[in-house]
Order: sequence, then structure tokens, then C-alpha cells
Amino acid sequence: MQRRRFGNTDLQVSELGVGCARIGGVFQNDPSSFVRLLAIARDAGINFFDTADMYSQGESEALLGRVFAARRSDVIIATKAGYCLPARRKLAGRLKPFLRPVIRALGIRRDQLPAGSRGALAQNFSPAYLVQALEASLRRLRTDYVDLFQLHSPPQEVVERGEWEPVLEDLKRAGKIRYYGIACDTVESGLAALRFSGISSLQFTLSLLEPRALENLSGQARLKGVGGIAREILGNGLLVKAVDETSLATYCSSDEQVELRKKQLSQFRQQAVERGVSLPRMAIEFASQADGISVALLGVRTPQQLRSLLDDSPV
Repeated sequence: MQRRRFGNTDLQVSELGVGCARIGGVFQNDPSSFVRLLAIARDAGINFFDTADMYSQGESEALLGRVFAARRSDVIIATKAGYCLPARRKLAGRLKPFLRPVIRALGIRRDQLPAGSRGALAQNFSPAYLVQALEASLRRLRTDYVDLFQLHSPPQEVVERGEWEPVLEDLKRAGKIRYYGIACDTVESGLAALRFSGISSLQFTLSLLEPRALENLSGQARLKGVGGIAREILGNGLLVKAVDETSLATYCSSDEQVELRKKQLSQFRQQAVERGVSLPRMAIEFASQADGISVALLGVRTPQQLRSLLDDSPV
């Protein structure tokens, strides 16, 4: 696994990282499976792990702390803050040890729950909340610092106001974060973030299916010395799974998007055949070698998924 300099920082990151959104949760595997997954990633040379305080109600961070506390300097941990979990999700997080075996025994799936049962997510990027969220993340991660602290999907107007910058600079001076950045949902919010000199990273969607960030964001980040983190590089699984026309609708928000994805997938599958590589390999290569990308995240849930992707990876 090759290492790259992360923007203008002193961090050396693996070309591929692990996106930890699917690590933990009452509908997922036994925690020991996630421990194996993280250990396999580390042993394969991956040193970049991207999580967030809201992932699996904090369990994602806790599992990272469990695996890496004794080898903290060997890994680069990036986490995020800005979302506020509703009370019902916090309660579910505390009850996970009891809920997980019940859910498994009854065969309940996440998509069988009514949408209202999870509660609505709110956001808070006030200085006081960011400090509180970071302290809670540090406890779960079993560390006294994080390498990269990111605002989690802030609206463009929040980024532009910049009220978050002084507190993140304070936390950096205090040694609780080494660098900070923005995990953005739109190109526009990413471009707004690049106006702030203290930004060290931008995280954004980039894949064969969603290449827009290459047009005017990733290159700008590189020119400013900002590390680019590519997420959803496998198109939320569409570039890995054999998806038929019926199930494709569950990944799309409109009939027009279904038709677009059908056309794209047909085109990319043909290109992969012509190149003599698998579609997942072509997708990983596209994202990891794109202009301005320091690390491309693999969103995986099981050790088997990770092994399969690494065995097929071009890096």
C-alpha cells in the first residue's frame, strides 16, 4: 500500500482508507467481526480510518478505540461532528448489547422499521457544541487527540460564516486536533471552505457515477495544498453489486436517475471488459488516482468485503 502526503500537512496517508460508517450498529455483525475488519485493514497497510460521532451512535468510534488504542501512532484517525442524535437513537445506542441478539433472532431488517422510529437528525456547528462533541469522541476513541477533525456536512451558509474556524484553531493549539477540514455534500460548500486558510482537508463524493468534483473542486484543493478525501467511490455499492433494473430503483431518487444509472453501469461494465479488469478495480483506480485525491475511502462492513476489494485493488 503506497503512502502519500496529505495536502500540505506532515501526515503520510495510505492511498486507500476505510470509511467506517458501516462499522457497528444493531443491524450489523457481531462486534468481533468489525475488530477483525479493522485489524485486516491495518495489516494490509491501510493507516487512514474515517469515522464520525454519529456513526452507529458512537460505536464506530468506540471500536476504533478498542483496536488502535495500543498502537495509536500507527494510524491516522479522522472523525466528524455537527449532527445531533435524537433521543431515541441515543437510547438505542445504550441498549445495543441487548437489542442486537433480539434483532438477529427475529430477523428484523433496518428497512422494515418505520422512518419515524429513528427520529430526525439536527445539526449544530456552534463553538460550544463542537468542543463538547470532540471531547466525547476522544473518550470513545481512547485517545487524547485526533489527527483530523471535520465538520460533518455543514450547509454552505454555515461554511461561509466561518464561526467554526476560531474554535477549531483553539483546539489545534491545545493539541486536541492536529488538523481540521470539511466533509462537504456539495461542490459549492467545498469551494466556500477553500477560502479559509486553516482548512487542511476536503471530503467529497467522487466515483465513476458521480465525477462532478473533478471539474472544479479537487484540482482547486490540490492547488491550495488541501488534502482530498474521496468517499462513496464504489457508488454506494452499485459498482460492486450485480444490480438488476428492479433493485436499481432503491438506489435512485427518480425515474430519470434510474435511467441514467442503467446507462452508466452498462457503459462502465463494457469498459472494464475491454480493459480486462473488474468494475470494482476500475472504480477504485478512478478515485484513488484522480487529481487532488490523497486518500480514497472503501466503505466496507465485513472482513470478506475488504479482502475481496484489496485482492482486486490496483494499489
